[in-house]
Amino acid sequence: MKLLAPANSKETLDRALWFKNPVARKLNQKKNVEFGFELKGKPENIEDAQPIFWGYHLPGYFATEWYYHPEKRKDLILEINKIAKLKPDYVVMHGIHLLWQPPIKEYIQRYANYSDSKEYFKILDSSIELINQLKKIIPLKIENFPLYNYYDDNGQILPYTYLFSGVGRLNDLFYLKEKTGVDILIDIEHLEVILNFLNRKKNYRDLPREKDITFTEDEIRLKKIFGYVLKKDVIPYVEEEIKLEDIIEKIRAKFYHLTGSFQDVISGKKVTSHGPIDYQDKRFRRILRTVLRQNPEVLVLETADSSIGNAWKHLRKNEIELSFYNLCKILLEEL
Repeated sequence: MKLLAPANSKETLDRALWFKNPVARKLNQKKNVEFGFELKGKPENIEDAQPIFWGYHLPGYFATEWYYHPEKRKDLILEINKIAKLKPDYVVMHGIHLLWQPPIKEYIQRYANYSDSKEYFKILDSSIELINQLKKIIPLKIENFPLYNYYDDNGQILPYTYLFSGVGRLNDLFYLKEKTGVDILIDIEHLEVILNFLNRKKNYRDLPREKDITFTEDEIRLKKIFGYVLKKDVIPYVEEEIKLEDIIEKIRAKFYHLTGSFQDVISGKKVTSHGPIDYQDKRFRRILRTVLRQNPEVLVLETADSSIGNAWKHLRKNEIELSFYNLCKILLEEL
């Protein structure tokens, strides 16, 4: 198994020193865990191949930009060809997002689905087209994404969310895999947060759940593909509760993103995504055990620190490094 640290191209030399820390060395020696990087950043900033196992996370809006801007597609694929020449061990991509941002004051309506079935089938078909094109060039994986995004004020992230729908959210991952053969990378935090939303748990517990809805044939088909209700002007939900452990075992992915967070926001107060991993966190250990039962090949740390942006200023400057060591200690005990 491999444990990867997140990094941009300028951070790899310093972060490679993490792998020489005593707890990391012990994990390597006793559990045979190897180390590497998942690089972040724009494709043009990835200039060198890494001398160890490494992956690359495409910018979050890559597929979305490809979808909404056909005039840019040639240049976007040229960027992928450049990455391919560096021979990454994998490249991960989010699906197509539907771009829409409701007024922040509309508490309930900002979570209502704003697209009809026709648009969802269109982005599913476009996603299949893009995936089939990319997998011929790079060792592609598709990563799940939650159903929220943050509002921002001139680039400053605010602790308020709204519905952010698109492809690669839940059961549609199986649909994409069936149609393209693409492998799935599971982000555990994203998965837990989407279930909070759909199950009406934690900070989404007060969202209403529609009753006595009539569905068209296309909406029924869409519900079967995505695994939850997707009807225009209705807040998405599941008809029967889905448990996190059950969906992890159903997907049985070999690649995972890990953080210490279990929800996205304390509304109006604090952004809580990509939080640090705590050695004492029993909830994290319980979920990790479920992940480890899937015999994963790669675990990727994806926590934040105070340098990431304004919303994470409450974290310590070396929070990512500390989370890496905590994860090493936990894996020593759980593997």
